[in-house]
Amino acid sequence: MNNTKWNEIGHKFWDIECSEDILVEWDVKFINYDYIENYECTWSHFGSDMVDHKQIEWLKIRLTPENRKKVIEVLKDVHVPGELTKDAAFVYGYRTDVDYIK
Repeated sequence: MNNTKWNEIGHKFWDIECSEDILVEWDVKFINYDYIENYECTWSHFGSDMVDHKQIEWLKIRLTPENRKKVIEVLKDVHVPGELTKDAAFVYGYRTDVDYIK
């Protein structure tokens, strides 16, 4: 996925964080880095244009009963490759064997 798509995701969730009372926690796995689960509660630095998004393997967004509908709505709108599980939405940077989130 290109930087524009990653930035669009970050900006849309930042807007939600600033304007709605919905918590959308996220985590990211970078290529060539060990993964340690460490959910972030703010989107302010995810959408920064200084981040090298080419290094993102996947973005994991924690799904809760309170945020599930909104998160899926945003991901459908941005049209990103990924998958949904019971507890999380995964957005993939380079996988080609998954569909876009529907």
